[in-house]
Amino acid sequence: MKRKFWPLFALLIAGALLLSGCAGAPSRGWSGPVVVEDTLYAGTMEGKLVSYTLVTEPRRAAVEWWRFPPRGEPGLFAIYGTPFVEEGVVYIGAYNGKVYALDAEHGHRIWAYPEEGYIGSIVGSPLVDGGTLYIGSSDGKLYALDAETGYKQWEFQTGDDIWASPAVYDGVVYIGSFDHNLYALDAESGEEIWQFTTQGAIASTPLIHNETLYIGSFDSKFYALNLDGTEKWRFEEAGNWFWTKAVVYDDIIIAGCLDHKIYALDAESGEQVWNYETGGPIRGDPALVGELVIFGSDDGKVYALAAATGGERWSRTLEPPTQVRAPLFPGEGVVYVHAFNQTIYALEMEYGNTIWSVTTSE
Repeated sequence: MKRKFWPLFALLIAGALLLSGCAGAPSRGWSGPVVVEDTLYAGTMEGKLVSYTLVTEPRRAAVEWWRFPPRGEPGLFAIYGTPFVEEGVVYIGAYNGKVYALDAEHGHRIWAYPEEGYIGSIVGSPLVDGGTLYIGSSDGKLYALDAETGYKQWEFQTGDDIWASPAVYDGVVYIGSFDHNLYALDAESGEEIWQFTTQGAIASTPLIHNETLYIGSFDSKFYALNLDGTEKWRFEEAGNWFWTKAVVYDDIIIAGCLDHKIYALDAESGEQVWNYETGGPIRGDPALVGELVIFGSDDGKVYALAAATGGERWSRTLEPPTQVRAPLFPGEGVVYVHAFNQTIYALEMEYGNTIWSVTTSE
């Protein structure tokens, strides 16, 4: 099998340069943060998974607890996906072509898949459902692994790289591929149930709401599908790729686009309810918090909008100047942002003020 590390990395960097409009070397930070109780986990572009303890005394801050691999050791090339944490285990896919399960308390390795060798580079995030871990790879395969042991249960081959993260609903796993197809597979066996073809690569995670699947594509269209794979409607008014997973608020589907806008669509008809334009492409998944949708943009700002109307509640420019390309994570009164400058920010949910920030680089 041909190793697909540096060609993909070059494409990621080229894409970052094109999207940012810069000619220089890009800054870093893509993996979204995850908070479980008082611990935050995030991957870094140096290929480390970092754990921070969130403290409140003498002031609110994030204190590094562990990182894998440890400081001073080589990283895993890069980590683009968001960690998945369940029952004391942190799961992550790395750009070195391996999937890792780590003890959440101390960062010790439980297993790696494969133990010897590698699969293709991993850009998407893992998902654990019913004791099975699902993750895609740039070798075009979706892997189903036993979450406890890392043993491979099955694999499914698509026609091109998989950067997307899977979704599972009612015994079916859904995954998009760069071959322009969205696949529905039997979650237990990996057998194909159906596929839906768009006119562009699919790099986002499907949203499933009221027995309807919502997904955007690099063909600049956003689709609603019935769960049998038939098309319900499509939205064709966007000016660039859809990369983010959508969120839903009161039957309004909200998704960010690389044309600098975030779109709100009627879940039943696909009619546009509102849109809001930022100063840069929107690539990180938005977060829905109560009546607010919060998201970042390549213009270096984080925005909070009324989900029903698109009215701006607040926007904040991160310092030093950067881009926001990772999914946001909402906490209790706080939204966590991993920016492209290798910094994690904790912002007040109400006004967007910075509570603390921490640099993930060594």
